Amino acid sequence: MRKDDLTVDEATVIAEHARDGVLELDDPEVRKVVDQANRVLVRAQMWGEERSPKLRRRRRLIAIGALVMVLVWVAGLLVPLAVRFG
Repeated sequence: MRKDDLTVDEATVIAEHARDGVLELDDPEVRKVVDQANRVLVRAQMWGEERSPKLRRRRRLIAIGALVMVLVWVAGLLVPLAVRFG
């Protein structure tokens, strides 16, 4: 984790304060921190709170494998049609 990144707990508190109107969102610096907090929360929802490179790599490989399977399935449907009618 980079030292300028927020933890999930910090991001949650910042996002709650922004949602409740406690923070002045007109200030560009405050807005930047709120945006960073929102990114941290979305990343935590997507990949989990623990930022393990091994876990991210595994999930990425699963997503790529699923995409390859779909592409092979589509090719299996379209190639015979292309050969027959092409």
